[in-house]
Amino acid sequence: MGTKEVLAQSVAKAVGTGKPVSMETVDFSDPNRPKTCLEVDFPILAVNQVAIIEGNAGKPIYQMSKWWARRRSSVFRSMLIAAATKAPADTSHAARLVWDNYYANHQKKGAFKHLKVADIFMGGGTTLVEGSRLGMQMKGNDLNPVAWFVVKQELANVDLDEVRRLLADIEAVVKPQITPYYYCDGPNGERGTWTHLPTQKVMPADFEPLSIPREQRKDYWYEGPEIIYTFWAKHGPCQVTGCGQRTPIMTSPVMAIKTLSVKYWERHCSQCGEHFHVEEEAARMAPDVPLYVAPGEHSYSVLDRKRGVVCPNCGFAALVNLGKAKSKKVQLSLLVHPQWLVGGPKQSAIGQPYGGSAQDDASSTASWDQARAQEIRLLEVRGALPESVTDPETGKTFNPELGTVPKKSHYACGRCGTVQDVLTTIKATGKTGPMAAYAVQCYSPKRDAAGQPYGGRFFSAFGEIHARQYDAALQEWEQRKENDLKGYWPTSELPFGFMTHMNNGGIPNHGYTHWWTMFNPRQLLGHALLLKAIYEVGGYDSSVRDYVLGAFQNYLRNQNMFSFWHMTYDKLAPAMSNSNFHPKSNVVEVGVFPPMGYGPWSSTLEVILRGGEWSKSPWEAVSVENIRRRDPLLAEEISGKSEKVYPGDAISGADVFCGSSTDLVQLTDSDVDLVITDPPFGGLLHYSELADFFHVWLRLV
Repeated sequence: MGTKEVLAQSVAKAVGTGKPVSMETVDFSDPNRPKTCLEVDFPILAVNQVAIIEGNAGKPIYQMSKWWARRRSSVFRSMLIAAATKAPADTSHAARLVWDNYYANHQKKGAFKHLKVADIFMGGGTTLVEGSRLGMQMKGNDLNPVAWFVVKQELANVDLDEVRRLLADIEAVVKPQITPYYYCDGPNGERGTWTHLPTQKVMPADFEPLSIPREQRKDYWYEGPEIIYTFWAKHGPCQVTGCGQRTPIMTSPVMAIKTLSVKYWERHCSQCGEHFHVEEEAARMAPDVPLYVAPGEHSYSVLDRKRGVVCPNCGFAALVNLGKAKSKKVQLSLLVHPQWLVGGPKQSAIGQPYGGSAQDDASSTASWDQARAQEIRLLEVRGALPESVTDPETGKTFNPELGTVPKKSHYACGRCGTVQDVLTTIKATGKTGPMAAYAVQCYSPKRDAAGQPYGGRFFSAFGEIHARQYDAALQEWEQRKENDLKGYWPTSELPFGFMTHMNNGGIPNHGYTHWWTMFNPRQLLGHALLLKAIYEVGGYDSSVRDYVLGAFQNYLRNQNMFSFWHMTYDKLAPAMSNSNFHPKSNVVEVGVFPPMGYGPWSSTLEVILRGGEWSKSPWEAVSVENIRRRDPLLAEEISGKSEKVYPGDAISGADVFCGSSTDLVQLTDSDVDLVITDPPFGGLLHYSELADFFHVWLRLV
């Protein structure tokens, strides 16, 4: 047994983890019953220490599906124990009695098994999960069907191996259908390979994946770089008569920042005397775009595997023994070039109106996509971002902080310069603001295996090839949405509500009139394919399909036109990170099956599987402060703020209902000993409107 396992066992023993206990309860039908611990005292400080460590929705089961205002599970576990346990004669010991048995196992002796406990506003189901672990007979109710669905999956006793089999079958059906729309080329001319599976023939370099008939895609397998994220910018349609320019709404040209670690050696050139760093690999986010090195950056070159060390000053090359390498940080910024920020006209050279809005047809949108892709340029900057940068290819110098947004909620037209309100100009069109992609972030397994500084990831400009891919997906969606995929995507309008029509200027005024307008066509195609496969593939039990539907709910939150790029964390931030439908000007589309990254379909699968595994073997966090009070020497051995312990109290299920708590026909007086709940208040009513974002999809199946 390793040191870590020994430490965990010592912590578990110190706090009494898994110890079978039998707490004395009271007869709740007796009006003259003794008081419970909760009615006289509560271990607030001790529970707070765990709650802080635990964080909001910290345990895997509470991450399985999105729900709002989740409370700390440690608070509910301790409340349930305190509410069910008879207070001691000396009430000053009540809090200690509860806390001393917090980590114990309450199922084995069954002291609580006769208690019937209800949460009639169950929300995300914390009360039911924690009460079930204590062995209580739990009943839950919520008016919202999404809350009901979330809790049902948390408490589901499904065969996780069956879930994995269904997930594999879904991928086998959907992945071949969607891969042609997310494959890509890598830096320095890297290309992936397409293999025809029936013949095992590797397709030639000029093979066109978009030409594969839909019914034959299952016969092809792709290996190589794939798109993780596609970056989109909303364009403001100028309302000045005679102009009509569409300008990208971007507060800054800076679209991504990253600090990479590289190994290097210090060298002096024997020819010119230049002191410089020899870096083992190129520190680049976007290897194929022009690079500007900011003033003040130390002179450097990248190790040439054939020529050796090359002086960046005079070009002298030599094969030398470099010795032991050091490590350093390189700061990088990726910028959208000003030529793209100028925008483009509202129509083609022959007078055909461009598309790009959710309500536009495939042909006009394809023309728009190609026009914008022809203009895109990116620039990477190495070092601290200076006041001005120069494109080494064009010689153009510009301010790297100057975007198209001179003040909040306004943009300056790239053609006539008129400053206009975003909402006013978009509302005038009666559609969503036209979107155009400007960059992709991709992943190359080869670059990752070679130890490249960005771990296999790289950015590229969204060029004409990417536009052609996207437009092919758009065309397929147009062909299938009313045919074989009909019924697997929402067609309804947004119902009137505060979060939809009264907040953020009313999102229908931004063009989001129907639920499907919150997704681009490639996203809609992927979602409909997944949803159809979840309920049509194989001969699986409905409980297994419903469980996988929980992953689909999470994926909806990641894959939409309200998700955005979090520069600090260098990844996607899902929709409703704040509890609203706030329209974004710069959004990120995530791929379906890329082998890495936050937000793809695969990342949501891990969440439900971890939740299911946790429900069978739950853990609790023990704070270092708690251990220190019990065993100071043991506390010194814990490197972090807490240690996990396993009480052995697997979830045993509960009854969940969907309906109004003013009409609990499924419950009688004899059905309930305790009600432990977190009732809604005015602000929480808005969550039901946000939940409709999921409900309009989930209800289809």
